[in-house]
Amino acid sequence: MREHKGPFGTPDGSRADLEDILHDFVALDGRPGFGGVATRADDAMVRVIVGRIGAGKTVYMRRLFSHQEASKSVYADPPQQDLPQTDLVIQACQWFPSELLTEKWMQLWHRAILRSLTTHLLTARELRGTVDAGEAAAIRGEYGHLIGKFRQPRSIYSELRDIIFSHNAAIHLRRYLENPDWDDLESVLADLLRESMPIFFYLDAVDERINSAPMYWLRCQEGLFMQVMQLLRDSRFGSRLHVVVCVRELVLASIYRSEHAPRYHNEPHIRVLDWSREAIEFLLRQKIERLTDEYLMAPSLPNGSLSWLGRTWVHNEARGVDEDVLEYIIRHTRLIPRDIVSLGNDLCQVVAQQKSLGRTEVPGEVLRRVVSMAAKRFGDSQLAQCASQIAADAIPRHAVKKGFADFYLSDQEYARSLRQELKDIIRAVGVDRFDAGDLHQMEDLAKEGFDGSTSIASILWQNGLLGFVEGGRYSFYSVSDMNELELPRHAHEYVFHPCLMDAVPGLRPSGREVVYPYYRE
Repeated sequence: MREHKGPFGTPDGSRADLEDILHDFVALDGRPGFGGVATRADDAMVRVIVGRIGAGKTVYMRRLFSHQEASKSVYADPPQQDLPQTDLVIQACQWFPSELLTEKWMQLWHRAILRSLTTHLLTARELRGTVDAGEAAAIRGEYGHLIGKFRQPRSIYSELRDIIFSHNAAIHLRRYLENPDWDDLESVLADLLRESMPIFFYLDAVDERINSAPMYWLRCQEGLFMQVMQLLRDSRFGSRLHVVVCVRELVLASIYRSEHAPRYHNEPHIRVLDWSREAIEFLLRQKIERLTDEYLMAPSLPNGSLSWLGRTWVHNEARGVDEDVLEYIIRHTRLIPRDIVSLGNDLCQVVAQQKSLGRTEVPGEVLRRVVSMAAKRFGDSQLAQCASQIAADAIPRHAVKKGFADFYLSDQEYARSLRQELKDIIRAVGVDRFDAGDLHQMEDLAKEGFDGSTSIASILWQNGLLGFVEGGRYSFYSVSDMNELELPRHAHEYVFHPCLMDAVPGLRPSGREVVYPYYRE
């Protein structure tokens, strides 16, 4: 069943039909100043796509896959989305000391990749011709204790899940991972790859799980990132096996703060989807230009807000000023394509309704109401992510083994209570722009409410809801701030993202100039 598509497209790139994605995609090719968001569909160098939730990681990956799938000279497996359950990830993390986790996850991903590669080489119709029956039987016989039984190609995710699930203690898993037969199997697969066409694997859907236990998934994805880059540097696999992955921006930020940072700065195989204010405006204007007349208030007028909404400005009642209407729309988003598409679709429906009433412009009060409702959705979504991170920080070390991790990971009453408590703490600040003293008071309230288990300021910062004033600009966390997971403490003033004005009842404007959510460059 095809996902319903609005005039601006489908907000969720994982559920959208691939044909619709390619049709609606706004290519920024040829605009290198926009960075990773200008990635071309035929870019076979890509190994890692980095971005926040809603930045378009899935869309970019599916576009890359579509190009390779059309080529008869490569084997491209469709993007994989069947991630292991969070409790398995937590279990594996709690089996090993923190200082060994990244190395262990690298091993786990490496074994899962080799197992998946074996299943494809031996059973995929397009690849079976490179392995004769005798060779295939020998591999199954000699390495069956490592790769298990299979009849069809299996995903890397399913192999990872099976590896963790089939071992019930750290010592058993360690023996499996350290088995010397892995080195022999790796050499056999490298020989087979030399005779086959290049193979592309795509690992997607990291956003589906990471919010339920961010710190555990962070270590899991760090290991995936490191393993993918290690395979790239392997002379036997680098040019033949392309494992392309999507990871959250916090993963790369964590890598950049480690001793490995110099190796990955300006790495040509990493594409960071860091949407600048200019790139988002370009996307919005391109979406407007593609609208059919039924979604334009004044089709005969020049493209832009005037033709779309019939107006170029809107009165901001809360602050008593008039604003450019496109600027007003953009600043209530999180500067990600998902918000532009979602809010754009809402406004298109309003345009159709207002045209049916014989109006030539969208009334200001209607525009403000629609934008406010969308901003509330965006703010609530970010607050839910913050609440999940707070819950994950509070998980006792052996919660999975003792069977009560679900209490912390569920999306039910506990998560909702955390989100409400977080709103109460923000509401206590009172205004959207405040000084360092108010910030400290907010942190003291959070320590009481959350038992000191987390840094509320840094969580709000990492999720783009709390910024600071710097040189007259309002700076929020962006993917460019890879080395700053903690909220910068040098500022005299701090500011909440505009979407919180709609998501947190009682939060009021400070009475100062309009807040525009700039992201640091």
